[in-house]
Amino acid sequence: MIGTGPAIALVARREIVERIRERSLWVSTGVTIAVLAGVLLLPSALGFGGATKATVAAAGPEALRVAAAARSAQRAFDVSLTVRRVGDDAAARALVRSGDADVAVLRGGRALAAAQDADDAVVAAVQAGSQAVRGGRPPPPLPVSRAGNGDAQARSGIAFVAVVVLYGQLLGYGFWVATGVVEEKATRVVELLLSAIRPRQLLAGKVIGIGVLGLGQLLLIGVVGALIGAASGQLDLSSDVVVAVGVVLAWFVLGFGLYSCAFAVAGALVPRQEEIQSVTAPLTILILASFFLGFGALDDPGSELARVLSFVPPSAPMVMPVRLIAGDVPAWEVVASAALTLAAAAALVMLAARIYSAAVLRTGARVSLRAAWRASAERSA
Repeated sequence: MIGTGPAIALVARREIVERIRERSLWVSTGVTIAVLAGVLLLPSALGFGGATKATVAAAGPEALRVAAAARSAQRAFDVSLTVRRVGDDAAARALVRSGDADVAVLRGGRALAAAQDADDAVVAAVQAGSQAVRGGRPPPPLPVSRAGNGDAQARSGIAFVAVVVLYGQLLGYGFWVATGVVEEKATRVVELLLSAIRPRQLLAGKVIGIGVLGLGQLLLIGVVGALIGAASGQLDLSSDVVVAVGVVLAWFVLGFGLYSCAFAVAGALVPRQEEIQSVTAPLTILILASFFLGFGALDDPGSELARVLSFVPPSAPMVMPVRLIAGDVPAWEVVASAALTLAAAAALVMLAARIYSAAVLRTGARVSLRAAWRASAERSA
């Protein structure tokens, strides 16, 4: 028998080499990048979206006059303004901070409060309205103060892309693990492999090899997508983008470690490719449910439900990345979530290795999970 380290490395390298040669890998990578490029480039290229819509809060009669004049000039700035009257400056600033208004006209029309991410064209339109109202010699621009969490919308958009990519990668590479196991059973290759290495070494090498490949594909997609977005002007290569890519990669590793062994066990239970869909259905439903829970966390990353789901291992790889990218998460919650996911993955690895060892050599009819567990118990007795 080959030593544990060399055996795992040998299987991992075999998986990487074999998968890289498959056209499906490159097709899926190209399609993903093309879709990402389309999302970034097509709206502006085809002129979708129309005028930028924004809300202007106006505190008092003079502020209302400025806002009304801005609306009259809105076409020149390609914006569509909605005016919202409020009682005083404090209420106007509160609307900007909460995201319910993009710009607020304050102090009797003599100052502006704008959200951090307020469009420059919106601010320029309000400035033009101020100049029109004040008349005479061109007055200086109104002083502008920034308020609110300006990065919230951008971070939510990045989080949306992150959870979609994580869902696709975890599900896709999980199926690759299950498919690889069934292929080896159907062609009897597994019998040759297990004459030289142990089942646990084969399982570990397969999971590590496919996981490394998935991580590399994710990194490639993330880098190319960021470059396309930066080149088109649709995305700023800020620290938020870099952090988001790192978060997605880290939680892909944790999520893949959690789910991949379960997919390997599912593949070991069936003898033919046609049965993979049915045997992996519970895992597919679990990942899909986690995907929708991750979407739910986008609306309120700090909600009690999102916090609880961050500590539940099956949903943590989808929910915690969303909370990290879209909101502020205490460090202890991140550490606790990662630790619980790692602990669950480690327990699943040991359980999966035991069942995999008992089921992978059983060909012919489909093996039930109970029968595989009973066989593994007999082997260890």
